Amino acid sequence: MMSLTQDVANTVASLTYDGLPAHVCDKAKLLILDCVGCMIAGSTSRGAKQMTLCLGCIDSGGVSTVFGTSLHFHPANAAHANAHSASMLSLDDSYVLFGHPGASIIPAALAVAEDVGNSGKELLAAIVGGYEMSLRLGTAMRPSEDRDRQVKGLASWQIFGACTAASLLHRFSDEQIADAYGLIPMHAQLPFLRKFHSRPMSLLKNNYGWANKGAITAVDLVRAGFHGNRTIFDGDDGFWAMAGSDRFEPRDMLDRWGERYFILETGFKPFGVCRWIHTAVDCLRALLTRHGFGRADVNGIHVETVSDFVRDFNGPWPQSTAEAAFHIPYALALELHDKSSTAGLREEDLTDEALKQTASRTSLSPLAGADEKFYAKKLLPARVNVTLRNGETLSEQAEIPTGAPGGPAFGPGEVEAKFLTLASPILGEANAVRLKEALLELEALSVREALKSCVVA
Repeated sequence: MMSLTQDVANTVASLTYDGLPAHVCDKAKLLILDCVGCMIAGSTSRGAKQMTLCLGCIDSGGVSTVFGTSLHFHPANAAHANAHSASMLSLDDSYVLFGHPGASIIPAALAVAEDVGNSGKELLAAIVGGYEMSLRLGTAMRPSEDRDRQVKGLASWQIFGACTAASLLHRFSDEQIADAYGLIPMHAQLPFLRKFHSRPMSLLKNNYGWANKGAITAVDLVRAGFHGNRTIFDGDDGFWAMAGSDRFEPRDMLDRWGERYFILETGFKPFGVCRWIHTAVDCLRALLTRHGFGRADVNGIHVETVSDFVRDFNGPWPQSTAEAAFHIPYALALELHDKSSTAGLREEDLTDEALKQTASRTSLSPLAGADEKFYAKKLLPARVNVTLRNGETLSEQAEIPTGAPGGPAFGPGEVEAKFLTLASPILGEANAVRLKEALLELEALSVREALKSCVVA
């Protein structure tokens, strides 16, 4: 009987561009465009500059683009730098409860494809495979609520998405893919996120950079002749147990493969704050649009939401944009001051005393039934209550944020506009437009051709 790991590897190895529905490829192109925009704009942040400088000290040069710069690194280091940049503005794509899958797949895929010289079609297939592998594994090893509250990791297992994409781009056989999967646990992070919300907050965030680098390193080791355990997903001692989960459902790894595409369930983010805050921002924006009040009219704001958010997304005034991305009062104050995070958070706003005063009038408490909806149904319930100085109270409630499947639309036009907003200041408008058009026509180009316009102005 074939092992689960080998069955998964066989299935992944058979994935081709020609076997994918057109709408799946279209979604992949939009996700690539979105991620590249996040990488380019994020490259100018303090955290990204620090990371790129650090990696530059250990890289002797390669062909893979470090987005937003004139540098080229070895694929592993380019993917490391680019994935880190992608997460810096908190605008990268999202799958509720599973973090930001694109940042753990697309940087590795682009870096390897540029190095190998793959076609755009091969890149699209590899990225679809990466999303499928990553999110199916996350679904299969979903821990119980009690375990999740104690042990949580995302990049810990999302590294398999980057590994899948890199393996497909190197045109690995099923046995080579199984070997790469077997080597991945030796290159994956511990599930560290339950200690993430300490202060000062680490600019590494989910550390997707290392997931990309670790995945490419494992793949390179297979290319060099190394072997890995080809039963890594099997048994009571499988990867799921290593990653801290107390549950694993093997069937979820391949259930409805080729019918259900997890990439279609991945959402785009219009605001540069944690996805879990977006419904609160949506609610406040809806009230502002409907009632036309300004910040001078506001006496106070009370947000009811998931108890974990009440605990983690409040507290002391943020000292970095990383901390600000997880701070509900800060995010709402930005909206009232016409400083929305749609192009990312800004360092200079952290010292804005007027913003701080507005944020101080926001309080939080748990919303009845929200925890169950969050953990069981992957919803993000929030109710925003605005009390005006005239004594009137306005309320708005939502469960699905803009850009998430089933929520308010954030379609191709919005994604393209977001890309140009993010990329144009760094590349120049003409190069940004050319790069956008190339990425949306990937099936007709090689990856190297598509990235020719990625030149810093």
